[in-house]
Amino acid sequence: MRFTVLHLKLDEGNVEGEEIEKKDVYGIIDYGIELHEELGTHGIDPYDPRNIVVMGMGPFSGSILPGAHRLMFFFRSPLYGTLFPSAMGGAAYAFKNVGVDFVTFEGKAEKPVVVLLYNDGENVNVELHEIELEKIIEIWRDYKGEEGVYALTQYLIDTFGERFDFEYRIAVVGPAALNSNYGAIFSQTLRKGKRVVGSEDWAARGGSGSVLLRAHNVVGIIFGGKPRKRAFPGEDISSFRTAKEIVEGVHKKPYNDIIAEKTVKYKYNPKLKTGGTFGGNYPAEGDFVPILNWQMPYIPKEERIKIHEAIMKYYWEPFNKEAIEPKNWTNCGEPCPVVCKKYANGHHIEYEPREANGPLSGVITLRASDISVPAVDAMGFDAIEFGGTAAWVLELVHRGLLKPEEVGLSDRPDFTKDALLERPVEASEKNAKLVAELAHRVAFAENEIAKILGLGKRKASVILDEKFKDRLSYGESFKDYAVFTPLGEDGEMTPTMYWAIGNYIPLPIQGRYWTFYQFGVFLEPEELASKIIASALWEFWYDNVGWCRFHRGWMKPVLKALFMEAYGENVDMEEHARKQIKRLIEFARKAGYTPVFWDSMRVIDLVARGSEEFGNVRWAEKFKLDKVGTAKEYLEKVLDAYSEELRVEWRL
Repeated sequence: MRFTVLHLKLDEGNVEGEEIEKKDVYGIIDYGIELHEELGTHGIDPYDPRNIVVMGMGPFSGSILPGAHRLMFFFRSPLYGTLFPSAMGGAAYAFKNVGVDFVTFEGKAEKPVVVLLYNDGENVNVELHEIELEKIIEIWRDYKGEEGVYALTQYLIDTFGERFDFEYRIAVVGPAALNSNYGAIFSQTLRKGKRVVGSEDWAARGGSGSVLLRAHNVVGIIFGGKPRKRAFPGEDISSFRTAKEIVEGVHKKPYNDIIAEKTVKYKYNPKLKTGGTFGGNYPAEGDFVPILNWQMPYIPKEERIKIHEAIMKYYWEPFNKEAIEPKNWTNCGEPCPVVCKKYANGHHIEYEPREANGPLSGVITLRASDISVPAVDAMGFDAIEFGGTAAWVLELVHRGLLKPEEVGLSDRPDFTKDALLERPVEASEKNAKLVAELAHRVAFAENEIAKILGLGKRKASVILDEKFKDRLSYGESFKDYAVFTPLGEDGEMTPTMYWAIGNYIPLPIQGRYWTFYQFGVFLEPEELASKIIASALWEFWYDNVGWCRFHRGWMKPVLKALFMEAYGENVDMEEHARKQIKRLIEFARKAGYTPVFWDSMRVIDLVARGSEEFGNVRWAEKFKLDKVGTAKEYLEKVLDAYSEELRVEWRL
């Protein structure tokens, strides 16, 4: 297939255009792997300017099909240690008008820059505008009453917006990118130069924003251009009639019916009278919902049920009243009938950020989460990663392993099950304020401990173990209270917010959905490995072609036909995905990031107790006899089966 690439040489201040045509490059990840392999980036520090960030759209952007306009970022993660994809919903709808498929950020600008990428109808234009770091920090702290990524976005609208007579979009980083390994890239739909409430989206996982700023000195990207029609070599899938015929030819159902049927959870489920990930997940998870820094293994089921009832009353029901009933729904920036973005009180509400900085962090009321989540978002964090860190820190402070004043917190948290049951409103508000305080401390590196926490839980624990060894019991570690999936000596990733065994398995990509993330299930190791692979093979494709996974239900069986009809490419979907996952594994191995046994007792307890809670009697009995030994046996068997099925070496 043929793609156009813009290489931004930031250290030289120039641009090189290139047209590539390669047999096995079908999307962003394919191209990114080739680039990183050629450059040997496995052998450099993730903040080295040679750690190229690839930003791009998939081959079906420009089609009429909903979900086809995710903007992808691909880079080597400073957190997990190896190559990583991060997705930004809807943003490729503006990016497609630039007139290129991929943009690479190479080298490091002398000073922080805002990159303008736009097409005036005749040419692709690239501009680099320097901003002093002191000015950026000043904007992050306050610009027109806003802070962080929201402030910087508004500043760039005010500074550059009048230049454009076409729709454009802005992506920015916040202070979290400057001072942590888990800074994200933020973007919000703009209409006539105004930010659309509830449309916020993020390329967050893996530290994409941290790499963009610290490896390349890019603080913002403005992109768009005069409307342009994408030319597909085969059938024109920008035509509704053509795209509709392809979808209906595969599904044998009317186009609108199949899309509505397969996306019902994300729009509105009439059975539950709710919608979106927030609305759908809390009723489904029940007492398995992560709470209080993943302390579920230590809380009796009947008390977890009561906490879940409180979550439904104070968190879920207000969401339905404020977001669902008034139909405060929008989308991520591309025309899409699913309108999955639910919002209230000026901010979007979705499960993962509101869970990580909500119940996981001792916050179970919607009003309190309006304190914690917007603060975390404004600072430009990966909200899942930060929420996992905040929950860990709050528990450490509660236990006395850290002192509030050392962290920069104004008080001790109410971080107990009794607090959530007896005074849910008061405890939630107190904890939410502390999460917001912590977000500011870490984002701006305001004290020694905050700087350490910016490294991530696993790396920070090594330092804290030595610094506060007198506070630990014999054999205890700060890691034992942290939940992360480890990789190599220091790689780590906070799992997605489900009590799911597949979330804790060290894999070449973790913290996204390239695993089997069903909660409440404890499978035999061989079956878990098989389900992980089956999931990863398709999650690879959604990311590779920049397609929203909320549309996977109808898109998955159509994708092969789309390649054939639009490009004349007969793609062996499974074989190609297997080959690329093997390449990701080989890169990780060269970089020294291979599977290791869990070095957190909390994770071991989640797996061990999960066997009992989820009804696997045989493994539950084994865990009772030897918890750590059985955990190692189980993980070894999962990774052995994974290695054998994929024909790779990915073992303990």
